[in-house]
Amino acid sequence: MGFLTEAIEEKVVYQKRKYWVNASFDTVLQIQSLFREEELPESLKLQQALKMLLVHDRTFMRLPTESKKELLHLIFECCINTQKRPETRTKEQKTFDFEYDGEYIYASFMLDYGIDLVDMQGKLHWKKFISLFQGLSERTKIREVMRIRTMDIPKFTGKNSKQIQEIQELKSYYALPVKGGGGQQGLDALFSTLERMAVKNG
Repeated sequence: MGFLTEAIEEKVVYQKRKYWVNASFDTVLQIQSLFREEELPESLKLQQALKMLLVHDRTFMRLPTESKKELLHLIFECCINTQKRPETRTKEQKTFDFEYDGEYIYASFMLDYGIDLVDMQGKLHWKKFISLFQGLSERTKIREVMRIRTMDIPKFTGKNSKQIQEIQELKSYYALPVKGGGGQQGLDALFSTLERMAVKNG
């Protein structure tokens, strides 16, 4: 069984209760942004994330904090997490950021698929979004930007100073900003891995 033969999960059962989940791409990305906020307490992140994910259901608010954590973990594993990939020992260079590169991603989906991601907010499931992102062609803007960010700067030969300068300027122009990750333990770690899901073959 695989992506094309299995229905995308839109509900979870926790403590014998069924919860319907809206894991649209924009909701998941908003939650990722929420979990990057270092100043917000974990309890508030947890509460807000469940509010955003669960459809017309506030019964979770009666649950104790630990149960809310378990429910969010269950939603993540069933409705958000994509294919498991092997862990790499070396830290990979970050090539894109869903929030910072939003305009490039929007333009790329329009070019390759004719999909207006703004119109698809609340409709396009996260797992479908990730599959489409992985399939973007090299002609798209986000792929071009990712390629520039990982481009090696050649060694100086005495004749390639102009080429080196051009590459450095491009890398500087498209460089990602340095920002905090909101913590890497507990619930914060759930939503710190979303970009890795979207990287081809990685």
